[in-house]
Amino acid sequence: MSKGRTALVAVLAGTLLLGPGPRSRAEQASHILVVGPIDGYGALLGGVSEGLQSAGLADAPRIRIDIRNARSGDEAKAAIGAALEAGVNAIVTVFGPSTQAARAATTTIPVVFCPVADPVAAKLVASSEAPGGNLTGVASADAEASRRRLAAFRQVLPELKRLAVLFDPGFPPDRVQMTNLEQIAPSTGVTLVTRAVGDETAAVAALRGLGRADADAVFVLKEALLRRAADEVGRAAVAQKLPILVGDQDLVTMPGVVAAVGPDQRELGKICGRMTARILKGARPADLPIEHPVFELLVNLKSAGSLGVAVPQRALEQAVRVIR
Repeated sequence: MSKGRTALVAVLAGTLLLGPGPRSRAEQASHILVVGPIDGYGALLGGVSEGLQSAGLADAPRIRIDIRNARSGDEAKAAIGAALEAGVNAIVTVFGPSTQAARAATTTIPVVFCPVADPVAAKLVASSEAPGGNLTGVASADAEASRRRLAAFRQVLPELKRLAVLFDPGFPPDRVQMTNLEQIAPSTGVTLVTRAVGDETAAVAALRGLGRADADAVFVLKEALLRRAADEVGRAAVAQKLPILVGDQDLVTMPGVVAAVGPDQRELGKICGRMTARILKGARPADLPIEHPVFELLVNLKSAGSLGVAVPQRALEQAVRVIR
């Protein structure tokens, strides 16, 4: 375990383990497992702790948060199995593979996903309004989220007519988001130019084959791909004079990115923490509607200038952060 992660676990556990006075049985022995690819998502984990505290669990005498870094569904399955054996009151899953592992492992222990792309399309819940099982949480790329993201992209690039979308057909969240984009795009006046890419090499090759005659901008769905190969992908897009649009705020500073439209990771974690607290206090996941995080706009004027893109003043006024 890295020093940073050790410190974070200590902060999360310490915040919730210390507290005076007796509490209800539900609060006295609550064990929460947080599982998923948590490297690089410290803000989200901190938000989960803050959400629990803001919902009144700051002084619970014995709430234990057990954080497990699972980079695959198999790793998540192992961590969840161990937690179920030890006794766990709620599971917070980070992203889809961990959520699928939790769904397969238990139908009784509450699971809060934080987030998944489209929980209805993934058949994790019956509906957004009434999940109907032991899972609930946050949706980040369902039809409503895709509509809001495209609208914000068009605020930054009013002339956006053709959007190149790079997606990994072997990655379920990409397939779901691609379906939602295809449904939403016609009503926004945007034509999608899709390219299937399975890895960084394919993404760079796809970008080198695109030009301004093919697309006005490029949207890369798989955030993990961009995190791994920001420089290579960014340089390829800049060489083709294609502005990059992203859904992860952390990627707004990568080469070629003009705008990011997505949730603040800490605020996303707070939503999940509050939902988990409600469950620990007796609410049923089946009755807690799926929530949507607030999407924030970040603009990179430095990249825009290097690509000859003029960002409207109205978009700059609406952005929560502008990089100059």
